[in-house]
Amino acid sequence: MKKLSIYLMLTAMIGINLPLTSQAPCVTFHRSEGCSQASEGGFIYNSQSKSGLFAKGTTSKLKAIFYSGFDYSLSLCADKSLGDQIGMVLSDAKTGEVLYDNATDNKSGHMEFSCETTRNMFITITIPGSGPTKGKTADAACLGILIEQKVTPKVGF
Repeated sequence: MKKLSIYLMLTAMIGINLPLTSQAPCVTFHRSEGCSQASEGGFIYNSQSKSGLFAKGTTSKLKAIFYSGFDYSLSLCADKSLGDQIGMVLSDAKTGEVLYDNATDNKSGHMEFSCETTRNMFITITIPGSGPTKGKTADAACLGILIEQKVTPKVGF
């Protein structure tokens, strides 16, 4: 009986881990070589960067905190099968005010900004295309948001 219990527990643990392995290649996609599009040197990796598995026609939000006194570089890294028209909107998490929408910037996958005050923000990503139809498997691919930061240089006296 004890062997049966151990066998059932091991089977359950393996079964729980199986869905996670399908997303495993995407977990560090934002760390891929060439993902950073920072305009100059000195930016360092921010641990709020994240990657995941995305399907066409989906939208996802990432909440991030941006601190005063820092410059930030946001770079989208996406598998080619997702296309190059990925939407990225940066908005204030408290007020909902849209601070940046790449629809007005030729769907650019990169932006840089300086923070004058610490703010909680949402980065909303929208993958164009129609979603999967019921009963069909969705074609999904990896997408990452690389957040980099550096101290804002002091200018003037």
